[in-house]
Amino acid sequence: MLRRRIEHRVVMSAALVAPAPAQPLRPYQSDAIELVRDSMRRGHKRTVLVMPTGSGKTKTAAEIARSAIAKTRRVLWLTHRTELVSQSARALTDLELHVGIVAAGVDADATAPVQVASIQTLVARDTVRPPADLIIIDEAHHMGESSECWVRILDAYPNVHTLGLTATPERGDGTGLAPIFTDLVVGVTVRKLTDLGHLVPCEIDRPGSWLRYGREGNPLAQEPLVRYREIGEQQTGFGFARSVEEAERYAREFTEAGIRSVCVHGKTPDDQRAAAISMFREGRVRIIWNVYVFTEGTDIPSASVCILACNVGTAGGFLQRVGRILRPAPRKTSALLIDLPGVSHLWGPPEDERVYKLDGKGIVRAGQVCRVCGQPVLEYPCPTCGYAPDPDATRDMGTTEIVNAPMQRFARKIAEGPEQRRETFERWCATARAKGHRIRSVGHKWKAVYGQPIENESWWRGWGAV
Repeated sequence: MLRRRIEHRVVMSAALVAPAPAQPLRPYQSDAIELVRDSMRRGHKRTVLVMPTGSGKTKTAAEIARSAIAKTRRVLWLTHRTELVSQSARALTDLELHVGIVAAGVDADATAPVQVASIQTLVARDTVRPPADLIIIDEAHHMGESSECWVRILDAYPNVHTLGLTATPERGDGTGLAPIFTDLVVGVTVRKLTDLGHLVPCEIDRPGSWLRYGREGNPLAQEPLVRYREIGEQQTGFGFARSVEEAERYAREFTEAGIRSVCVHGKTPDDQRAAAISMFREGRVRIIWNVYVFTEGTDIPSASVCILACNVGTAGGFLQRVGRILRPAPRKTSALLIDLPGVSHLWGPPEDERVYKLDGKGIVRAGQVCRVCGQPVLEYPCPTCGYAPDPDATRDMGTTEIVNAPMQRFARKIAEGPEQRRETFERWCATARAKGHRIRSVGHKWKAVYGQPIENESWWRGWGAV
């Protein structure tokens, strides 16, 4: 038995050849890697790296893995769901890493320096686990869902450095990721990526205030179909409903209105889910309705509208949903969030600066003030007046209610160059003309989004609106 173990180690060592040349990194990705290395040099064995959706977390972590492999070290890449193993393996292979898969029924390449596995597989195998000198955990915020399993696995790799990756470092209940992780580093922010042009700015359409969820229902300002037809401007994207039944109903209503939509949920067969995504990419489906399916791990840059027709109980859940539409794409200058319950009043626009913590509340808006006394507050109860929100205010009460509240357009001043703004102006004018609206009506929308009137009169002349 001992001889076999020694022979196995010899084979593994021979497999740890130098990896392929690294693909060029963006400066902030290189900076993030240095932050991780500094954390580990300071003695932290378990560090979580926070980078927004669309920032290239996988590429950044793959470079860390590549560096470890060059030193003849082995990497274990963990996911929180078995069905994500092949997806992660494909992504790492595309980044030119030699990858093996640890899964039932798979003819695994045990010689590969990177082994991809799910937490479920490792728990089921108990004592049969791949060797590792570095562990990378994708979507690390899911560690709270089965923390005992995660701790059990990590305890099986004592003194092995562990790196968690996430855009939203908080558990499902909003708490931070301590004590599993001991250090947190922020690689880059949504605002920085937007300023650099790596994400598009987000416009928000919402009621004038957050429609608090009462004990008898879940209010929405408008019917999703009605509001989308008023301002959606033929955009494609994702709709989030509070139940599968409502998601199916919304998809049916949109399709009957000539807006081809489908519903994808947790029990949708893999082939049907793949077909829905394929039709969406090809433009044959405009809106994919779902409940929790597309909150993460979905990279479709052309998606530009997110319809929130449900409550979102945490900042992380909100940011994951909106993150689906922020990636740039050709002719895409902005994204649109149709926030029917107004939860963006609670969690803030995606580009707001945030404070991330391992203890207590995991994600807090920078500069947040108490809703009662107006004093600065990071967590409730307020240290000044003692106010604490009613926990039922963000809890699903089981009934959706349309309250017909007016909606308002909101956006930070968008950092776009003259050419991008001209493209936006032309697109809005074309849409207004197609709908039979006055071209000058674009000026009201422009002022709401950019915070200033259109100064270039020659733009109006091109549309005969002078």
